Amino acid sequence: MRFNRYIDLFEKYTITVGFAVATLVLFTNVVLRYVFDTGLIWALEFVQYLFAWVVLIGAAHGVKVGIHLGIDILLEKLSPKMHRAALITAISCCIIFVAIVDYESFWYIVRIYQWGDLTEDLRIPQWIPYLAIPVGMSLMLYHFLVVGWEIALNRRDSIHLREQAHALEELEK
Repeated sequence: MRFNRYIDLFEKYTITVGFAVATLVLFTNVVLRYVFDTGLIWALEFVQYLFAWVVLIGAAHGVKVGIHLGIDILLEKLSPKMHRAALITAISCCIIFVAIVDYESFWYIVRIYQWGDLTEDLRIPQWIPYLAIPVGMSLMLYHFLVVGWEIALNRRDSIHLREQAHALEELEK
């Protein structure tokens, strides 16, 4: 349980701080550009990489709280046994897909690290911003595994939350 709490805090703080810092950098750059006729050369690249982190961590957190879109009109028409089989198939496909992307992104980061390339404007090792992909995919894989386990134990009957109100309540926790 403590591990889940740390993951939850990491995701929430990364998303919140990422948006705040991006907003601050963009606002500062606009003021510098239009008021002082100068600007931060690295601002656009920094914000793009920051948004990559926010989006990928946010997508993983979305799996945890069940806010990703899901179309379950067909599931509603299935018998309970077929409904469960369809859920297990769907979550298995999600786990396999994310595991493949996670695995490949890890090796992609290894190759970028070996190349030693630097980012264009920030001049930092390129593997650092690209690390968002395997980190986000690993978190997403973890959350899909947890959801799959809950489905297998009959603690959950859907991959996503059915009502938006429940999703909002879950996000506020």
